[in-house]
Amino acid sequence: MMIKLSLTLAIFLGITTLSFAQDRTPDFTFKLENMTYFVNLSKGSTKAEYDTVFYNFYRYGKPELLAKEIKHIVNRNTGDTIKSGSYRVVNNRVFFDRNEKNEATILKVYSFQDALKPAPIEPTPPYHNYGQPKQDQVETVAEFPGGINKARQFIANNLKYPKKAVEHGVNGIVQAKFTIEVDGSLTNIDIVKKLGYGCDEEVIRVLKSMPKWKPATLKGKSVKSYFTMPISFKTTE
Repeated sequence: MMIKLSLTLAIFLGITTLSFAQDRTPDFTFKLENMTYFVNLSKGSTKAEYDTVFYNFYRYGKPELLAKEIKHIVNRNTGDTIKSGSYRVVNNRVFFDRNEKNEATILKVYSFQDALKPAPIEPTPPYHNYGQPKQDQVETVAEFPGGINKARQFIANNLKYPKKAVEHGVNGIVQAKFTIEVDGSLTNIDIVKKLGYGCDEEVIRVLKSMPKWKPATLKGKSVKSYFTMPISFKTTE
């Protein structure tokens, strides 16, 4: 009788733990390949100065929290939105955009490798245009088609976290410098800050695959210019 009771209790506790995050109707659901994920919203402290709401990402059947991102942070006194976030699911990846007042949009990409651990990639380049020598300073800088956010999206869609880097938990920034030719093509790609473990080669591969940019101009004519682009790699612990 005691053995049966203990076994029943263990099964009950196991089911309770597993269903802890799923004891409510999900706020959102989506699929990656053949696996179903869901998102629940949660709130920060009601005593805080700011009203904060989070996205919490889970996989059905697993109690582990995969990712937690900000939906919004609002000043309770003024009603001003300090930060806001949104996500979208495209090609078996979850794209999360975070917007902050007077700051560039930050993009994270979750691939949920092995269906458990998210592996976000954060290409958040403030572009640095070194331009030509001072006497030949450009009038308009070169630009990726559609602007900086489209450039981020292109990187996020095409950059693959090298397996070796994931296995070794490599995090850091690869900084690439390249020339934007008169016709908008990218040449002379040089890694000025290396990370190793296949990350440098992956950045070069993606940059080579980019469509032509809108070239810089000087006195109404297209001219060469130089850019450096930092791309960060970050794995979730």
